[in-house]
Amino acid sequence: MIVTLHCDGTGWMIASSLFGPPHGNEIAIIAWLIATFTAVWVLAIISKWLARKIWKGKARMQETLSEYKSLISLALPKLLTISELASCARAAPGKWSKKEILGHLIDSASNNHQRFVRAQLSGEIKLPDYDGDAWVRTQGYQAESWGDLVDFWKLYNLHLLHVVEAIPMNKLNSICFIGQNEPVTLEFLIRDYVKHVKHHLEQILA
Repeated sequence: MIVTLHCDGTGWMIASSLFGPPHGNEIAIIAWLIATFTAVWVLAIISKWLARKIWKGKARMQETLSEYKSLISLALPKLLTISELASCARAAPGKWSKKEILGHLIDSASNNHQRFVRAQLSGEIKLPDYDGDAWVRTQGYQAESWGDLVDFWKLYNLHLLHVVEAIPMNKLNSICFIGQNEPVTLEFLIRDYVKHVKHHLEQILA
């Protein structure tokens, strides 16, 4: 098959790279070699950068998932040792009780459940933030059974753990607008949620 190309300059160099080295022209051959070497070098750099980025992303998520699993498994037996009376006590007037803190964590699980799922269904989501105090006050966690709240928190977080483990790597960069906050990635939301859970569990178990 004969291919006839009428081009000069950069276009000619690209065509030469694609269809093989030119013949009978030393300058053209050198130019072709340089262009080919440069293209291979650039592709190698890009491939290495992408591989490193993907590996780091997987490593971060594995670390986050490992911490999340540990939080659930280690906290559960300790939460169950707290009595009904102790779960209702307030450290000071206006402060949340252990029941209300755990209720807040259930609210956080509920809101983040929506974020984790919806962010996978679209490259970008916009969801409202929520008023933690108002949610706790409205739902009356103080009047609920401590054992029921612990069971609910456990089951909800085990399900969220399952949800997060199933998220494809290419979905972790989905952009999320939450209320008036700056946009963040789905990966950031997951990691931030685990930090949030750890913070409040430490409050309850202190």
